[in-house]
Amino acid sequence: MDAKQALRTELRRQAKRLAASDFSHEDAMSCDALLQSSAYKQATMLFAYAPMEDEVNITALLEHAIANKALALPVCKEDGIITFFRVENLASLTAGRYGILEPKQELQVEPTMHDLLVIPGLAYTRNGRRLGRGKGYYDRYLASNPGFFTIGICRSHQLLEDIPTDAWDKSVRTVLCAGVFY
Repeated sequence: MDAKQALRTELRRQAKRLAASDFSHEDAMSCDALLQSSAYKQATMLFAYAPMEDEVNITALLEHAIANKALALPVCKEDGIITFFRVENLASLTAGRYGILEPKQELQVEPTMHDLLVIPGLAYTRNGRRLGRGKGYYDRYLASNPGFFTIGICRSHQLLEDIPTDAWDKSVRTVLCAGVFY
């Protein structure tokens, strides 16, 4: 097992141990900080994710984007590609590939330089290195969509000093953790 896979395994074990923990205060601090940020205020559309149990719960952010901007959420395709679709209502999301809530595949959207992408991860470093779930979906997406503003978001136990990376791993511009931008 390589260093990245060993770290993923340890982080998944940690997530199971912390499953009953209440992260609502920390998650709310991150949502509030993002809502107040110039990156969010200036964005035309928010590209984000439907949170899984071990990810920062950004539901308040998603609801704000639907009401005040535009929201796009990903669908993970079998070919390893993420495609984003416009979301008008969170109640319309259904479980898709990997059990992740996904939008209806009706209105596909592509990012522009006026948009913001909020990316989940198993872990981040303060300088933007990301450890994902291991399938490379976001690395491929970021490689084919460079240049727009990316924010990695994580909980305090997911902010690490170092993460092993490979040449294909893509970093984010900014990391948000417990309401603090790095």
